[in-house]
Amino acid sequence: MEKKHSEVTIKLFRRTRLIAMTASVIIFTGACMSQPADDPNKALPRKSREDSLAWAKQYTATMAHYAGVKIGKRFGSPFTDFEDCVGQNDEVADDGRYTLTYTAYADLPQEEHIPAVRKLRAALKKQGGMDVSSYEERPHSHEVILDGYHEKENFSLIADSVKPPNTLRLSVSTPCFLPPGAKQQKF
Repeated sequence: MEKKHSEVTIKLFRRTRLIAMTASVIIFTGACMSQPADDPNKALPRKSREDSLAWAKQYTATMAHYAGVKIGKRFGSPFTDFEDCVGQNDEVADDGRYTLTYTAYADLPQEEHIPAVRKLRAALKKQGGMDVSSYEERPHSHEVILDGYHEKENFSLIADSVKPPNTLRLSVSTPCFLPPGAKQQKF
């Protein structure tokens, strides 16, 4: 009975952590709210989906390099998720604006997760510009969670231990971009 209770507690904790990380990604990417609340029509940065995807692939590859890991084909291939931007008052524009979350996975023995993400964290700090907004090591389970945000370029990243065991996730999320040539909708 105690073991079952412990498993339920762990599942609830992981579900809560996933919800919190998803919320932090939405907050960190600005969810199209990179403009101040008093100017919802401030010009959005422009970038094509192709350029955003190329940047995200390169950045996760750089994260993997810093961590000393190799991105694998776990779960088929890296995960690419383009979404419509959602404004401050839950508005969704018709002008093609989007955010991108790109996630890659490394097959890595669980006991190597903490040292790998420590290396990544040190490189991010040395590189500058990246604010490591939260960092947690769980030595008993060899798990680690790193959340970061780049203030100047307005993107976020996550590096953490995920299921199944021996899986390290590396993920970046962009701010809201408007495709080149699109006319920005006004609100």
